Amino acid sequence: MRLLHTSDWHLGHLFCGRRRDGEFRDFLAWLLELIARESVDVLLIAGDIFDTNTPGNACAGMYYDFLTRVRRESGCRRVVITGGNHDSPSFLNAPRGLLDAAFDIKVFGEAAEDPADEVVPVPDDAGVPALIIGAVPYLRDADLHISNWEESPAEGDAARRRGFRAHYARVAEAAERLRAGRPIPFVLTGHFAAAGAPVFEGDGVREFVGGLRQADESDLPPSADYIALGHIHQSQRVGGKEHIRYCGSPLRMSFADTKPRELLLVDFDGRQAEVTPVPVPQTREILTLRGNWEQIAPELEALRERPDEVFCRVLAADLPPHALAAALGNMFADRRHNYPLVARSLVAPYETEREVRSVEELRTMTETEVFRLLLDRRGITGETERRQLIDAFRTLLAEMREREKQP
Repeated sequence: MRLLHTSDWHLGHLFCGRRRDGEFRDFLAWLLELIARESVDVLLIAGDIFDTNTPGNACAGMYYDFLTRVRRESGCRRVVITGGNHDSPSFLNAPRGLLDAAFDIKVFGEAAEDPADEVVPVPDDAGVPALIIGAVPYLRDADLHISNWEESPAEGDAARRRGFRAHYARVAEAAERLRAGRPIPFVLTGHFAAAGAPVFEGDGVREFVGGLRQADESDLPPSADYIALGHIHQSQRVGGKEHIRYCGSPLRMSFADTKPRELLLVDFDGRQAEVTPVPVPQTREILTLRGNWEQIAPELEALRERPDEVFCRVLAADLPPHALAAALGNMFADRRHNYPLVARSLVAPYETEREVRSVEELRTMTETEVFRLLLDRRGITGETERRQLIDAFRTLLAEMREREKQP
């Protein structure tokens, strides 16, 4: 049996407010081709299929179109989907009966009332179980422990950990009954933060979910031959174990995360799992330009002319905020294509060129002169824009003075 472990698609994710529908379509088309080329038997999606619990029509359309095609065109025997903390259980579960009956796609949007119901056997051509999956979705507070007002925070944390372990133990017990001593590999899924897993700034991963601050290897049943995890967006082993893995998100979620993206192919020789990373091609460049303006400017000019859209961050080492905003405004003029999504000055506040004026000095200036200083501070240097704003300011100032004259 060959399994493909993926997670954290985050369909609908906005990168600093910019849509990524084209990237998601490219990824799903590549994934479909990969499954067919590599003769994948089981596709496993370990949570966070969508970025929000109210996905739009475009995201839902991509999702259902992919599921239809993967079962009809790729030769994949079984698709198993578990919900993540970003997913709506009701949205994922709504078509589960239809997906199961028509395409043999198993969906677990939320924890089952009986954890044993999360066990999915995958048969071979003879109808004999050749793989067993414990499809555990993201476990919410109510799945782990019902809090009461008398318990302390420490007692609540301990109770949630016991609930977490108990849920996984019951799934493993049901899998062992089905395995019945045969050398059938058992795969567990999960969507949580493992101890020691790094989180990058801005990638959308919360520090902990489900009330359980962190889980580690000791919280999971030892009978699992491979544990396919979601929630953390960087591919990595847990506790250095080859068989406990995050595959990470197929697309980068932030400027700070520069690690390559990959999915994980898992082949079984008996119960022994062999894991092969598969690089995910990226169809949009995400880059950071850092340095002095004279170093950055030529790169920005080349970037401005590129036909493909790039997500760019500029970190200027020698320009204060208002000067950086003005320089970028002048360079890109009225175009927004490839305009940096993030522009940040690295100049310390006391090193900026802002002129500090005393209250006495400001009192000697007219209202319009003070307003011009504000425009300078905001980096608004375009002649037309400044003239329009100053005219609007003068109009408002005149109206205010007229009101003051009225009895």
